[in-house]
Amino acid sequence: MGAPKPIDHLHAVILAGGSGSRFWPLSRELGPKQLLSVFGGVSLITRAVQRVTDFCDLGSLHVVTNERLLDELRNHLKSQAGLKDLEIDYLAEPVPRNTAPAIALTAAHLLRYDPHAVMIVLPSDHLLEDGGVWSDTVTVAGSLAAEGYLVTIGLKPAGPETAYGYIRAGEAIEGERVGEAQGRLAAAFTEKPDLETARLFLERGDYLWNSGMLVARADVVLEQLEAAGRAAKTEESAHGERIVETARWLASLPKTEWTADEPRERFAGLPSVPFDKAALEVSERVAVVPADMEWSDVGSLLSLEKLAPPDERGNVRVGRVVDVDSRDVVAYSQDRLIATLGLDDVLVVDTPDATLVAKKDRAQDVRLVVEALKAVNAPEVVAARSSLRPWGSWTLLMKADDFQIKSIDVLPGHRLSLQSHQHRSEHWIVIEGVARVQRNDDAIELSANESIYLPAGAVHRLENAGDVPLKVIEVAVGEYIGEDDIVRYQDEYGR
Repeated sequence: MGAPKPIDHLHAVILAGGSGSRFWPLSRELGPKQLLSVFGGVSLITRAVQRVTDFCDLGSLHVVTNERLLDELRNHLKSQAGLKDLEIDYLAEPVPRNTAPAIALTAAHLLRYDPHAVMIVLPSDHLLEDGGVWSDTVTVAGSLAAEGYLVTIGLKPAGPETAYGYIRAGEAIEGERVGEAQGRLAAAFTEKPDLETARLFLERGDYLWNSGMLVARADVVLEQLEAAGRAAKTEESAHGERIVETARWLASLPKTEWTADEPRERFAGLPSVPFDKAALEVSERVAVVPADMEWSDVGSLLSLEKLAPPDERGNVRVGRVVDVDSRDVVAYSQDRLIATLGLDDVLVVDTPDATLVAKKDRAQDVRLVVEALKAVNAPEVVAARSSLRPWGSWTLLMKADDFQIKSIDVLPGHRLSLQSHQHRSEHWIVIEGVARVQRNDDAIELSANESIYLPAGAVHRLENAGDVPLKVIEVAVGEYIGEDDIVRYQDEYGR
């Protein structure tokens, strides 16, 4: 099958502002679930971007996130093979207010540049099967959206799942049919039913999992939110007009001003409402395209069960794991050895700086652990020890109040920004490869086992001067060693 045909005026909108607190310790505030690559070696947001690029014209990809994650997302996507040169419009919400305000703001933003804009809105942290069924589904959804429908994509249930929302598919909509994909009216929405109800839905055959994906014209998004607000059928839908008014005002400003004081205050005053509740569940212009594809919202750490087959006792072991006499245990190790003994129905997740041990039936409550860690200002909530960058990556090896040690890996042909630090000095030791170092007006080449000292205030840059990866150990010493102690004078990655 050839590449999917682009849809006229289609804009892909990737929602990437979530914190992924239910996936700690794998996810952190600056490294949330959408950046994880534990499922197949490619991050979830990279998969989301790749899933829609063939349907969109150049410059029609938009990533919506929060101010704090903006640089991390940009760094991450620029580091991904095949995405380095992709033109992406990054939009930072003033504050997180759930999907209704986020989608409304994006719709208003798009209409300023493309009055015929059609949006395909995708979560950034789901697993979804690509291929012909996906292509046919998006094609039909785009056709229905052009006719003025709010279109969601419903997945054929694989079992009586109680953690998902459901959509009941009504009568077929006359019009374009591609392969097995055909639109139907959305007759009802049900949020996370109990097990008995979920089994009934499965037996009926007309209920679908609500994927959280939306395809709609941008003008229809705003019109239906306003209409829902005027009708005020529910408490959540009653806010539609105010959401649209604020979104249109904010979109009239340059996006670089969205995080200024007044926009932040006005956006923060909006209710935190999902788009489903604000519009889809009350609008009479909602369609669903049923699709039979493998899908998961990767809603908890129990999703790690998919990474390996269970042993004869039902244990799923990923990484360096040894078990004796345990049953139905999920154990995941990124590096260190995990040994389990005589456990039942337990989840163990180990990372270089934090370990979680929990009963499997409490996997949805991991956010409570995150809240407890925040209460004691635990740094492990904020960032992991490793971070991808457009030029490579760094890993924190040791840290105290006045010093830290990092391992820095620079890809061939890449270099860091030209920068300086006010509060810390640095000492670079080359472990592998050849480094070219700029220190003020000097240019120095270093090979393995050679080093250089960079005093506080020195303008400096590190570059890989060879054709193999460069590995450097950095020792930073100073009164303050935070990542924000940096002044960039020149940067090839637009930071």
